[in-house]
Amino acid sequence: MSDLFFGSTDDLLKRIQRDSERQSELAHERQIALIRLQSHALIWTGTPEELVSTIGRWYESGSLVALNLQDAIQKAAYHFLRPDGTAVILPQTGEAPARVKKETSRELFVNEVLASKGWSIFDWANEAKVAHATAIDYLHGKTKPYRSTRKKLADALGVSVEKLPI
Repeated sequence: MSDLFFGSTDDLLKRIQRDSERQSELAHERQIALIRLQSHALIWTGTPEELVSTIGRWYESGSLVALNLQDAIQKAAYHFLRPDGTAVILPQTGEAPARVKKETSRELFVNEVLASKGWSIFDWANEAKVAHATAIDYLHGKTKPYRSTRKKLADALGVSVEKLPI
């Protein structure tokens, strides 16, 4: 009689196995969601090569706006960590190339410092005691802040105002 309701015993065991696997997947997703709530980073469990490939697809589809593929990889590298908290892709250091637009050099410079401190833009703005919009507008090249504002932004980053890109 039970075969009429549940199918064969093998079918029932397969369903139980699938349900158990799905429960494990859901528990894992809940754990990742909790980590995301606690930080601004995404946890990447694949290989660095898989992440680079994924970022490439995002760039090619227009989902990730960047000057070129390398710029897209550098932008995204700050946002992905391994489950142990280490970077999946190490951001390149050094000065921005001369041909990079002003707002991009701002982002490259500031994002590198923010990543080293484990800060978000919001954290940086709070530390500098400026509005979040002020920090965002500076990064995106929408404004040329007053010297006093630039000093606050630079001090919060721990760099001299002369090193903060204009």
